[in-house]
Amino acid sequence: MSTRGTARRAPRGWRLLVTLATTALICGLLGAPATQAAPSTTAAPQARQGTAAAATPSAVSVVEEAAARPVPRPSRRTVVSLSFDDGIADQQVGADILEAAGIAGTFYVTTAWIDKPGFLSRTQLQELSAAGHEIGGHTVTHRDLAQIPRSEVKRQVCNGRKALQDWGFSPTSLAYPFASSTAVAEEVALECGYDTARGLGDLRGPASCIGCPWGETLPPGDAAYLAAPEQVNSSWTLSQLKRQVTQARKTGGGWVILTFHNVCSDPGSAGCPASQSITPQTLTAFATWLRSYTANPTNQTTTAPVGDTYEASVGVRYPGYQDAVAEPAPPPAPVGQNALSNASLEQLEGQVPDCFERAGYGDNTASWSLAPGRTGEVAQQLTVSGYQSGDAKLMPEMDLGTCSPSVVPGRTYDLSTWYTSTGITQYALYYRTTTDEWRYWTSSPWFATATDWTEATWTTPPVPQDATAVSFGLALIADGTLVTDDYGMTDPGGE
Repeated sequence: MSTRGTARRAPRGWRLLVTLATTALICGLLGAPATQAAPSTTAAPQARQGTAAAATPSAVSVVEEAAARPVPRPSRRTVVSLSFDDGIADQQVGADILEAAGIAGTFYVTTAWIDKPGFLSRTQLQELSAAGHEIGGHTVTHRDLAQIPRSEVKRQVCNGRKALQDWGFSPTSLAYPFASSTAVAEEVALECGYDTARGLGDLRGPASCIGCPWGETLPPGDAAYLAAPEQVNSSWTLSQLKRQVTQARKTGGGWVILTFHNVCSDPGSAGCPASQSITPQTLTAFATWLRSYTANPTNQTTTAPVGDTYEASVGVRYPGYQDAVAEPAPPPAPVGQNALSNASLEQLEGQVPDCFERAGYGDNTASWSLAPGRTGEVAQQLTVSGYQSGDAKLMPEMDLGTCSPSVVPGRTYDLSTWYTSTGITQYALYYRTTTDEWRYWTSSPWFATATDWTEATWTTPPVPQDATAVSFGLALIADGTLVTDDYGMTDPGGE
């Protein structure tokens, strides 16, 4: 069986049957008997585990014979893949439902969210993998890849894949966050070693893409952007879910990839958004129907995870698993040099300075605008009202290296910001860990109100040993108006 995107552990028996059935159906489309396709879905994945594949003479001859055949034409069979995005905790319910129906799914996870409240744990991912489900990538922090530079796209995609590999999985399937992609993102997805990357909304759905096909082709025409209908939400009925499968079958077959998020009982309530939820009852009914539908050979339909489906569709042309390699962040700035990009806030994206973000938390209302700059044309003005708790602040973007300044663990750094303020302020600091997770670090003493431009300076404590980058902001922690400009962060040198 394939271990694509799964931990290197033995699957349950039904998982092997599902994989073999998928191979048989897809290879029927390729023009080869099902028995001839088995080596491509068993021997190659075992080799990726570091275990030699015991190929029999008949298996070798089958591969040689298949390699000599012309490139196969697209299949008229139908394969259904059930995928789940983000690694949300209640997807465990969905996994249990699929397993009861003998279906293996694909779980696209955002690595920085794993082990956080409301999300799956690494232990749960291992259990999903052991049950035969595929673990795929959904980047590190779920950034919109169409809105960030190539360097940051590569860190999001490559580093997320590397994290999954370090956890014991072999991820080869990616889903684009927000289904947002560009030619650059698609190029990077393949560079980072993914076989496929899934979008949304490019196939016929209950309420969108009227006139579009009902299924992706097998093999897909563009593996870097798998076509799929819009995500399933609480408005989808059981009949509509069934129709996605039956219409694909009636209109020539192909690959139906359905995308789920929350599996919860009360869509529209807290933690169960109607826009991306399905109830356990509806999913159970669909999975039960799908098991019955695929069991009827006249329907020529099966289910399989995304990775297995792709590998079986390309057969002997599958190149094999590629090891994941992380994309490093830039090195720390030299001693005495300002480590911040766009420190004067003059380069804007709309009204937000490039490489900065407007952040905050708690019970307060923050409003932003532009103000005359101290040294350039513009500064950032923040007004907080109705303050009860938390803060609001402008800070270098907490990304994976394009904007957030890299640091040396154990070193101290000098922070500076020019400001005027009618309310109390203080620095709030965060750091990025070696696993690309951002954490709150510490806060400075308070700075007094100031009617004229005043420089707020503070030297940080030694940077934590697991830190790779730092971000900070002069935070407004009371009602008032704060104007900031000319940010600085330097390594003073010395021990």
